[in-house]
Amino acid sequence: MTCLKPMVGLSFISLILLSGCLFAPQDIQYYDAKCKIMMRKKTLTSAQMQTINQCRGDACALVLAGAGLVSAASLVLSGTIVIAANTVSWLESVQGCPKHPTATSDSGERQADLDT
Repeated sequence: MTCLKPMVGLSFISLILLSGCLFAPQDIQYYDAKCKIMMRKKTLTSAQMQTINQCRGDACALVLAGAGLVSAASLVLSGTIVIAANTVSWLESVQGCPKHPTATSDSGERQADLDT
């Protein structure tokens, strides 16, 4: 019976701390008044996994441990995506406002006729 107490305590603590959250990157658009364009950035959002009802014994500990691993993995993976994407956006913004292409067309360049 003493062997079961640490497992119950561990599963209870992991249930409270991890609580079955999943993390995902989300795109947010905002207007940059300086450059007069719409910009994007990523944020980290979380969602609650379904709660585990009527969980008993060793199987419960395994389910909670699995939920904790999934939660931690989604946090690391999604957090890495958000950091990388926002770093690229920041590096682009440091270079200044993008130059808008001119509407002039070079008459020497023609698009191939794709009608066959």
